[in-house]
Amino acid sequence: MTAVPATRPAGSAGTAGVTALHVLRSEWLKLVTVRSTFWTTAVALLIAAAIALLFGAAVDPDPGSATASALLGSTVGLGFVALVVGVLGVLAIGGEYATLQIRSSYTAVPRRWPALVAKGAVVAAWSFVVGLVVTFGGFGVIAGLFAGKGVGVPLDGEAVGVLVGGAVYLAVIGAFSVGLGALVRSSAAGITILSAVLFVAPVVLQLLAVALRAEWVGRANEYLLSNAGGVLFTRPGEASVALWAALLALACWLAAVWVPALLLTRGRDV
Repeated sequence: MTAVPATRPAGSAGTAGVTALHVLRSEWLKLVTVRSTFWTTAVALLIAAAIALLFGAAVDPDPGSATASALLGSTVGLGFVALVVGVLGVLAIGGEYATLQIRSSYTAVPRRWPALVAKGAVVAAWSFVVGLVVTFGGFGVIAGLFAGKGVGVPLDGEAVGVLVGGAVYLAVIGAFSVGLGALVRSSAAGITILSAVLFVAPVVLQLLAVALRAEWVGRANEYLLSNAGGVLFTRPGEASVALWAALLALACWLAAVWVPALLLTRGRDV
């Protein structure tokens, strides 16, 4: 008698009835039922609130540039918030590998990649909402403090674009971190690499550009993940890189982790 395989090969046909909406709902429930989601979100909001309060209290606003100052104060902390959001993304997938819950996820969705893409989409959406709260909330806090000093801060269309751009940047970081976590399959390794990409790499390239007197190194630095993302929440005309170039760079960063992550997730054992 022929033995029946105990496990379904990776990449085999999916279970009947498993729809994209079902997978998204499943990943959403996973995200909102783990404590790490809420403590990382709380840390992000506390960091943003503290920076906004300190900035608004310390700055003596000029009526002619009050909006620009408020935008700076509401986005200056996005680098730290991005790291916290990134930690959330890495933990969302790395935690499943650590607890072996990933086996259940891939048993329910045997093709595997839809589950991973859904997780990335859910984390990106959560990060975007957090970004909106951080940027618009920070702007509101600073505007209120400036108003107490007799200076009004109008929220015009350009300001809205900058604030939404900050939220988009956090969504990119959320998606990137899930892909990175799936690629390395380790929360510790993923967080270490993410920290290096966001904070260490820009400093290293900046120092190399000065030491080597190489303009091309300085130009390359502008396309690192954090610097290209910063263009999204920079006022038009003030960024050193065109918006389309920054978006292309961010797409390349996402592809750099997601393409190999999807290929390896489909082909290797869990």
